[in-house]
Amino acid sequence: MKDQINPTRKRLNLGLNAIGTVDTILSWDKLEMCFGASFKFSTETRFEITKELAVQQSRIQKLVSEKTSTKMYTFQESSRKLAKDIENLIETNDKRSLSFIADIVKRETGNEIKAFCGALKSIAGTENDFGFVRPNDLYRDIIRKIVKILLKERISLSLHVQSNLNKFMTELDRQMPETIFPKSNANYIEEGRIRILKDYLRGHLRANN
Repeated sequence: MKDQINPTRKRLNLGLNAIGTVDTILSWDKLEMCFGASFKFSTETRFEITKELAVQQSRIQKLVSEKTSTKMYTFQESSRKLAKDIENLIETNDKRSLSFIADIVKRETGNEIKAFCGALKSIAGTENDFGFVRPNDLYRDIIRKIVKILLKERISLSLHVQSNLNKFMTELDRQMPETIFPKSNANYIEEGRIRILKDYLRGHLRANN
């Protein structure tokens, strides 16, 4: 099914009363309906979810505003890709290409190609030394935190397109865009969302249950 776009959806500009701002936007009736007509969240659960969403918005806005973070993230992704390409050359034993690259690396850096590849992987794996997190980490963290809150309500959660969890996360995304799931220009994104949930929650539901 093609997603319906809500014309009132917009980014939040959170100030000191961030939690109150988020709470005025959330439609709890629609969110609770995802778990059944008679289901109601406790006051504590409402507050915990609202608080995590406010924190998430703040983190996303901070990430967007910090150009250094974006540049470093892009550099890390490039390093990760290059390291993977070199490893593929080594695994496939492409002697001609491998020899050509190894000679240049040795001449310019004084290192063997495996050591150079190791350095690239270290760069790619470095996190938070520059005070930032990767965009994907933000979405993974908020999804896991909300699931942890839901489990306190002793809700039975599962992962498929028609599951109450997927419906709940999708409704949250409609009410607060780009907070639960990253922005997507695709017309049909339900399958993409459930893949994201499965990727981020693989083993997580079982461990917490």
